[in-house]
Amino acid sequence: MSLENILAFVKENPVCIVATTEGDQPHVRAFLSVIFDDNCIYFTTASTKSVFKQIASNPKVELCYCSQDYSRMMRLTGKFEIVDDRQKKQTLIDERDYLKPWKGKADDPVFILLRISHGAARFWSLENNMKENEIQEIVF
Repeated sequence: MSLENILAFVKENPVCIVATTEGDQPHVRAFLSVIFDDNCIYFTTASTKSVFKQIASNPKVELCYCSQDYSRMMRLTGKFEIVDDRQKKQTLIDERDYLKPWKGKADDPVFILLRISHGAARFWSLENNMKENEIQEIVF
């Protein structure tokens, strides 16, 4: 298993659940993933949202991706980085319908681009569910 396996799984299953913390309280929500040609996983949010404040305070996150038939999952642990890349932001705004309200606002400091470029992932299924410690960890 390798980074290519991770990226292929994310491309096939772009929605994930992201866990952050606020103090000692975990918070989870769904995020839509984007992969650019640099082989990093990206997300968008707004600086006005609670999730951004949680990430700014503690960038450590865990993500869970699930195949559409629920037969396979991938847990990914890493840190979010804030990315200041106007071109990537503009590309997303132009390509994603849900970002149309940001048209012409790629430079708006409220529009945040996040990236996970380093971390570790494990794939698992019901067959190896009770063998979590034996599942190969993919460090990227």
